[in-house]
Amino acid sequence: MQRRTLSVLALLATAILPALACGRSRPPAADAEQVFRFRLHEDPPTLDPALANDQFSEAVILNVNRGLVELDPETLEIGPAVALSWTISPDGRTYTFHLRDGVRFHNGRTLTAGDVEYSFMRLLRKETNSPRRFLLEPIEGAKEFTEGKSASISGLALPDERTVVLRLPKPFAPFLSQLTMANAAILPREVYDDPQKAYLRAPAGCGPFRFSRWEQANFIELLAFDRYYGGRPALDRVVIRMIENQTSALQEYLAGGLDSLDEVPAENDTAMLAKVGTEMHRYPFIGTGYIGFNMALPPFKGNAALRQAFNYAVDKQYLWTVLFPGSLPANGIIPPGIPGHDPDLPGYPRDEAKALSLLARAGYPAGKGLPPIALWVNTGEDNRKIAEQVQSDLVKIGVTITIREVDWAAYIGGVSGTPDKPGQAQMFRFGWYLDYPDADAILRPLLHSANWGPAGNFGRYRNAQVDALIDRALDTADPKERAGLYREAERIAVMEDPPWIFLNYYQSATLYKPYVKGVVLSPLGEFRLPLERLRIERGAT
Repeated sequence: MQRRTLSVLALLATAILPALACGRSRPPAADAEQVFRFRLHEDPPTLDPALANDQFSEAVILNVNRGLVELDPETLEIGPAVALSWTISPDGRTYTFHLRDGVRFHNGRTLTAGDVEYSFMRLLRKETNSPRRFLLEPIEGAKEFTEGKSASISGLALPDERTVVLRLPKPFAPFLSQLTMANAAILPREVYDDPQKAYLRAPAGCGPFRFSRWEQANFIELLAFDRYYGGRPALDRVVIRMIENQTSALQEYLAGGLDSLDEVPAENDTAMLAKVGTEMHRYPFIGTGYIGFNMALPPFKGNAALRQAFNYAVDKQYLWTVLFPGSLPANGIIPPGIPGHDPDLPGYPRDEAKALSLLARAGYPAGKGLPPIALWVNTGEDNRKIAEQVQSDLVKIGVTITIREVDWAAYIGGVSGTPDKPGQAQMFRFGWYLDYPDADAILRPLLHSANWGPAGNFGRYRNAQVDALIDRALDTADPKERAGLYREAERIAVMEDPPWIFLNYYQSATLYKPYVKGVVLSPLGEFRLPLERLRIERGAT
């Protein structure tokens, strides 16, 4: 999912200007205003918090919207947002939130406890079809409400306009962390009840920036919200450019059309690295890259040996030390720095002999008899190179796969499918950035059978042992015991019944102009940049 760039500045006139002249308006230019410009690879699939399930959507939503609480992207601590304070009962089952006074939506209306109730009910409603409604399912009566068995959520109470009480039938360790996610944003009813769904093009919230305009495949513009409860941001305007091509993105950055860039020149591009070396920031962040198997479709359905064979065939060491230096080869699912990560898990180092033996055990000796297999990737040079290397490694054991490269929206649809129907992709290149620093934030959405399908478990993985261990961990307050349960769940899912080809633990590299101040290099990733902390100091070094 990450891409890197290299290019030549002299190509700017031919590569960029024609694209802006073909019937689209030019993105607003920076002048005396405080303007910050950054890039997304392509348009977010949605700006509706209830429907967001990807980093591009969240990059915008998290700056337009706010929830009850928020996760500090630098310290990873949970702090106040719409709720100024909260208490948790001794038994861990009752959360009482006290709302700030004077929180305003972008339309000027004051936020009340009723807006929290509306937003949570909207997320949980079956007709909303949110892929993330599981975030609120720990609340008592949430599932009954979703299923239409109740007109209200029994575990949600509003003692007054400034207080929200959430009751859980049993303790749920990561509950507060889940409320920091973009999907739990508090929304104005009058905007999101619109039957014409204008909010899909003009969202509203109570965050530090308000939505201004969106030109598809070109840019999104946000403006500072003067009445933001945390104080008006220093930035007046944010321009989010949609630039898929790596070369064009770096050209724009070098020419001053972008103030930051989430991709850096290749390691062997010494001339370009010399130009931007002082502006480059490298840092680890909590995420794991993988190639998923669709276990609802042949040939991977019910065939763990085949999935193990593919794992042993792929040379992860070459991928992340030669082809893309900077990332760490993955031996499992839980990334380093997260409680539950097991550095001693064997994983799948390249072993052609083991791969061939397992391939025969799977019923396909030397690849004979395998049906056609397509590996889906979203558009981008790095994704293509990774897919081609995997393709090359599999050929060595007699397995031939094709590569299907599609744009992000088509890719998500082909991979995730619907709750009732698996996606078309038999294999797919994907990655998961943890929304909060807890092993549950990757194991449960991606592996638990309750999240089968668009909620995150795109591969339709079902393993009763793994489900049981994840569920036990949720009810376990002791951190060491929780970590042990997650390690055991990971061991089963990696070594016995692999859902993926385990590729890499993410490391990030981002370019920032020296005049951009207040930058946070977050282990949550470059798209979790809190824009309200930024300021532009021209002439600064």
